Amino acid sequence: MPLTDIVIRRARPAAKPVRIYDGGGLYIEISPAGGKLWRFKYRFDGKEKRLALGAYPAVPIVGYRDKATSQWIRGAREKRDEARRLLANGIDPAESRKAQKSANAGRASGAKRSGLPDETTWGCRVPGRRAQRELREEVLYETAARWFNSHGYHGTSLSDVAKELGITKAALYNYVSSKRELLYNIHLRSLRAAQAAQDSAATESTGLGRVRKMIFNYVAAITESPTVTFILLEDGALAPEQAEEILAARRALDHRFRGWVAAGVRDKSILACDPQLVSLLVTGSMAWLTKWYDPRGPWTGEQVAEAMSALYARMLSSAPIGPLPGSVGQVVPEGGLWMPPVARPRGDGSRTGRRGGPHDIDT
Repeated sequence: MPLTDIVIRRARPAAKPVRIYDGGGLYIEISPAGGKLWRFKYRFDGKEKRLALGAYPAVPIVGYRDKATSQWIRGAREKRDEARRLLANGIDPAESRKAQKSANAGRASGAKRSGLPDETTWGCRVPGRRAQRELREEVLYETAARWFNSHGYHGTSLSDVAKELGITKAALYNYVSSKRELLYNIHLRSLRAAQAAQDSAATESTGLGRVRKMIFNYVAAITESPTVTFILLEDGALAPEQAEEILAARRALDHRFRGWVAAGVRDKSILACDPQLVSLLVTGSMAWLTKWYDPRGPWTGEQVAEAMSALYARMLSSAPIGPLPGSVGQVVPEGGLWMPPVARPRGDGSRTGRRGGPHDIDT
């Protein structure tokens, strides 16, 4: 369940650090001395890492605007979501923070040499050239990904992308050498996001847990960042060596996912089924997600991710599961851990689901 202020305030220290999880990799760690520190756990390049997000209550659960100063105080969940967006784009949040600190230190040093106050110099408030370039690249990839998904590779031209960006086609060559390179880079970003989604899910204890956590992670990444998308690989779109690289990476991801389904059948968390069919269904739904999801709509990305992971869990689970909410908008995201109640026979003899076991609960 998501953390609340009451839960955090009531938590007591122990001889060893105590961790209470909020969801999406976010947790609060209570030290033996009583300190309460926010942490974000994630995986990058196959390695598990942790990012410090500040101390509670100076860093609250959710952000708010200070009435006295009108300053916005960022919450732990905002910081977690920011870190997840970086991960979705293949950026290590810890390294990004180090780079930002280094850049800030350099700007502050330059401001002191110029004799100007640190907080009023442009250098401290206006992004540097490198940061500006990264922002422009992000917009470029977002725009190109949307065009490729809507019109296909062969139906999209660099002129189309440049026109929407409001720049000349020649200006695009400052960022990519060709339309093919642009598509290749977007494919790489999608693969990195899928790899991160699998790496994060690999720690789950059952095959079903790994499958649904991966679905949640990847859907959350796709809905959070337009550059993390699933693009169909069209014939002739990439150079042969590029296409083989992308296909090999996708085969490796698919092989790992099918292995989790098969493991779930063995550990009895998943009903007997064909892992290949499950993989094809999941892959198809991921590809179609970019066609219908609207971030301006009534559903948040996390609600869609939670609902889709729970829907697949209900389809695959060997345990009887009760109904899902009548609307995706009613889902309260818990980082891919939410599960509908177990179904149980009603008192009048009718049944709400499959035959239950000793752990059934009332619906």
